[in-house]
Amino acid sequence: MSDAVHPSSAVIENFIAAWQASGGAERANCHTFIHELCDLLGVPRPEPTRPDDRDNTYVFERTVTLQHGDGSAVPNYIDLYKRGCFILEAKQGSDKSEAALFPELARKLKAGTARRGTSGWDRAMQAAKNQAERYAKALPLDEGWPPFLVVVDVGHSIELFSEF
Repeated sequence: MSDAVHPSSAVIENFIAAWQASGGAERANCHTFIHELCDLLGVPRPEPTRPDDRDNTYVFERTVTLQHGDGSAVPNYIDLYKRGCFILEAKQGSDKSEAALFPELARKLKAGTARRGTSGWDRAMQAAKNQAERYAKALPLDEGWPPFLVVVDVGHSIELFSEF
């Protein structure tokens, strides 16, 4: 890691400040957040997706097929996948403070996955971990089991699970 970029404290603080203000819009924020996090950590950004999933070793929206007990199957998409490394499931919560102070704004503010600091948010993040586990089980056997699951509430938390 000696060749890695070591960002200054100011760069780290600016990243945190910018993303703490995000909320309620996973699809709008996830990819930009991941790209900026990769840049901050000095690691490569995810690669463009290819038509053949066997070639998609580090991509957003990696397709997996979930099998149901009735014999049906449906395609699902891993938010970020790196073969042999991790499955990342992203969510976007929001802070509840504005809605608590100004109830008339509650209908106008995007809640995203759930309001942070509530039991609903806790359940949503556990559901995201469970979703990532289902995706891991749906990967082709020849790709192996990823050693890590990552659950992200964009701009708020990054949870890392191993030996799941």
